[in-house]
Amino acid sequence: MNRLAVGIAGCGIAGLASALVLARAGHAVTLFERFDEPQPVGSGLMIQPTGLAVLRELGLAERVIADGARIDRLLGQVGERVVLDVGYSALGGAEPHFGIGIHRASLFAALYDAVGAAGLRTETGRAACGSIPNEHSRTLIFEDGGESEPFDLVVDALGTRSPLAPATGRELPYGALWASLDWSDGGAFRAICLSSAIAAPA
Repeated sequence: MNRLAVGIAGCGIAGLASALVLARAGHAVTLFERFDEPQPVGSGLMIQPTGLAVLRELGLAERVIADGARIDRLLGQVGERVVLDVGYSALGGAEPHFGIGIHRASLFAALYDAVGAAGLRTETGRAACGSIPNEHSRTLIFEDGGESEPFDLVVDALGTRSPLAPATGRELPYGALWASLDWSDGGAFRAICLSSAIAAPA
């Protein structure tokens, strides 16, 4: 396999994980981040079994599992009507399958520490806004007018509103409010079940 020069735009969870996978495959990786210091953006998330498989390959699964909360079942209700009831045990296999609910900052820290330990090159304060294709490579363009060296491969890890790709998705006519609340006395708390309930329309 040829060793590639890889430029990754975005030092979030996707960019960090991609950098680790590519570096461990023997490629020369450079990360570019628009902030002066890489940092997590967003709230909690849920890691599915496929994501845990990647983290195991990177040697980070045990740390992430310890920092998160195991989820064996997803349950959703509208009023009294159950609209979603999925257990990971349905996937079968010799090894147990489960998800992990985790704060984004905890997952970010595990990946960022691993990138630092691997000594991967990271350039901060470099906001990518476009790229230029060359004959056999691609060069990133930054908001300050600067350019990167040419890369054999550019990975766009800037999210759905990336300036490096055509716009995708659409604005939704609704949103969500997130809060941390005390659990009510007598509530049927199930530690390994992620539940959501929506009041039935009047």
